Amino acid sequence: MEYFPDYIGIQWFSLAEKKYYQRLIMVEPEWEQLMSQPAWTKSSQGPQFRPRNFLVLGLAPGGEIVIWMKGQIGNEVELARLQANELEGDSGNYSALLEGYRKEHGEYLRRNGVPLSGW
Repeated sequence: MEYFPDYIGIQWFSLAEKKYYQRLIMVEPEWEQLMSQPAWTKSSQGPQFRPRNFLVLGLAPGGEIVIWMKGQIGNEVELARLQANELEGDSGNYSALLEGYRKEHGEYLRRNGVPLSGW
């Protein structure tokens, strides 16, 4: 018997916003049932039907979390959109990463700001 989680705890630091976020996510019982249903996939042996056995969490600016189930790229299904809680924290803990991020993306952020929608 395989274990399916009841909760997912996540905490991250957004380089674009210099903010910390966290969320305790309750895994809905129906997700396990949905994920066990066969879905179309491509393989070297041709098309096959396999379960979508991966949960993928997308972390977006503004603390938005998007959760998908998928078996491979192209057969993902969105399960939920959630809002994380902002945490207090010292962005200095990530100074080296922030410097690299600013060099690579700073000009875009100065011109356009941090995109908070469209995720």
